[in-house]
Amino acid sequence: MTLELSPEAAAHLQHDLGDRVLRIAFTLGCGGSGYRLSYAPEPVEDDQVVSIDGIRVALDSMSASRLDGARIEYDAGEDGYLLDHPDAVSVAWCG
Repeated sequence: MTLELSPEAAAHLQHDLGDRVLRIAFTLGCGGSGYRLSYAPEPVEDDQVVSIDGIRVALDSMSASRLDGARIEYDAGEDGYLLDHPDAVSVAWCG
């Protein structure tokens, strides 16, 4: 499984995470399926944990099976992280 961090995302995560992990979980909502990125104190029992540039990333089973080739970017304008996935067809937001 290949998951990348942009240099900006890695720098922000190294500063923001502390002893926590970045957790990625598959979600379903009004816009369809997606992924939630959050800070967690520890991985959940069945998470797959990978280390990228010294950052611990925990992925639930659905995310781990679908995010091969994805890249996490940091968007300073939005002050948040974006998941760039090569297999994504579209992006939808609820409002």
